[in-house]
Amino acid sequence: MTDNNAPWFKQPIFWMLMTGPIIVVIAGFVTFWIAQNGHDDMVTDDYYKEGKYINMQIERDVEASKRHITAQVLFNDDGSAAKVFVSGDFDRTQPLNLLMQHPAQKALDQIVRLKAANSPTSGDKAEYLAVLKPLGKAIHWYVRVEDEAGKWRVEKKWLPSQGAAVNLEPEQRTSTDSVAK
Repeated sequence: MTDNNAPWFKQPIFWMLMTGPIIVVIAGFVTFWIAQNGHDDMVTDDYYKEGKYINMQIERDVEASKRHITAQVLFNDDGSAAKVFVSGDFDRTQPLNLLMQHPAQKALDQIVRLKAANSPTSGDKAEYLAVLKPLGKAIHWYVRVEDEAGKWRVEKKWLPSQGAAVNLEPEQRTSTDSVAK
């Protein structure tokens, strides 16, 4: 049996009963450490302002649709460079940007100013070149081409496992679509 003269901390029943609470306390500290060191970039503090910003973005989609703007982005094998073909009714003298957005880590996002290629345009497509930092690991990326003035944009989710090209088209929205009024 047990030796009743032994101190409480040498009793096996005490340690059997305390194992659960000790594990819970340790798990609580680990959870707190994860929460402090792995904060989520996707959470915003000002939801109203974010809703207004989303409405502005919808207007950019509508404008790209009106102008029939499309883009095709072709990445090289290691993702360090891309060719971008843009067609539609846009000001070809206006600078364009290529945005690569990681789905969860804002630190991996890239904004690259596109440079016009010296090759002649084919049909109504203008050709641009982009030099990127190596892309981090991700199952998918959000790829966007937009004018620097912020009047239009085309974007799409790109799955690198399905090929090195992505076709960007404006989302089919109407100007009455809105999130926050």
